[in-house]
Amino acid sequence: MLENHQVDSQPGIATLVEGIFADTQKLFRQEIALAQREIAQEWDKGKTAVAWLSGALVAFGVGGVLLGFMLAKLLHQYLLPNHEWACFGIMFGLFALLGGALTYRARNQINDVHVEMPQTAATLSGDAQANGAAGRSTFDTHLKR
Repeated sequence: MLENHQVDSQPGIATLVEGIFADTQKLFRQEIALAQREIAQEWDKGKTAVAWLSGALVAFGVGGVLLGFMLAKLLHQYLLPNHEWACFGIMFGLFALLGGALTYRARNQINDVHVEMPQTAATLSGDAQANGAAGRSTFDTHLKR
């Protein structure tokens, strides 16, 4: 005589937990890949900006040296004809004050920089909430049986 055995079509807790862990691992790998892509893109943007800034600094440096010589010679010719050394000293002092002010401002700006990965942070929090809700509802459904 053949007996009809009814097979339970509902997966067991072990299968559900295994599926949750597999999904979590997959999401974690995807988040790491997203973070790596974001960091690589921002790094490339940063390298390009640094290259342009370096070129600008060289141009401004040469221009600043020439401006300093020009202003020192003007001071020597019109205000202090017998003290060329004092004219160059005055120009050095003015440029040192300007450089100090710019350095102070740059230091404050650098302290305001915070490296963030907005897409990764948003998807991680969404994934954590979704995984938490899915895991609780699956476990609760299985317990109600």
